[in-house]
Amino acid sequence: MSEFWYTKTTMNEIAPDYVNFTHFSPIHLFLTAVFIAIIAAAMVFYKKLGEKERQKFLYAMSVLLVADELFKHICSAATGQWEWEFLPLHLCSFNIFVCVYNSLKRDDLSSEVLYATCIPGAALALLMPTWTDLPFWNFMSIHSNSVHVLLLMYPLLLLAGGFRPDIKRIPKVFLVLLCECVPIFFLNKVLDTNFFFLNGTANNPVLEIFEKIFGGEFYFLGMPVLLIFVWAAMYLPWYFLGRKKAKI
Repeated sequence: MSEFWYTKTTMNEIAPDYVNFTHFSPIHLFLTAVFIAIIAAAMVFYKKLGEKERQKFLYAMSVLLVADELFKHICSAATGQWEWEFLPLHLCSFNIFVCVYNSLKRDDLSSEVLYATCIPGAALALLMPTWTDLPFWNFMSIHSNSVHVLLLMYPLLLLAGGFRPDIKRIPKVFLVLLCECVPIFFLNKVLDTNFFFLNGTANNPVLEIFEKIFGGEFYFLGMPVLLIFVWAAMYLPWYFLGRKKAKI
């Protein structure tokens, strides 16, 4: 079996010291720039579309996201490497379903969930990828890059189309996250998985910082702290912009 078909587990068993690239290395920065250019071009294109064309574009995005996820499952299962960890129960994977729902309903709450969770989650994954131990030409590496680019692109398209975040919806977004995390916490115990990074840092640099601060068993306490700062940066500009418009 060629390296194209290896999962992280197989690659780590065969070549435990292999590192394809490091964070913020020239190749990583180049890829990030390419991804930003693709997303920016898509936003400009989407903004010029009429409402019906925008709806079709979002449908297509949802189909691509589902197809991307299925690509991972089919390839890993066909090569006998599928594992419970591949279930679409990570935060980003959950947002695939939110994107599908949003493309059908286009309601404010699902748009808010995508803005508040999908943008920071997908952006962090691309800035601090955990698949650096896989070759670029590898199905898991291709999937990891493409699915996070699509997940980052979708809510940014909503912004380009006129959606405006509202800080008043944050409690509902937090409730959605809580409803996801509680059952996942117990499922992790049953399946010995690490969905939502609730059972280990998985070599994520940000989570490893929390591990050093709070200790190995309580690293997850840093997540809500980080979320507060991230949401402040994401919502305060909109809040002040709304107040400025109200005064005019």
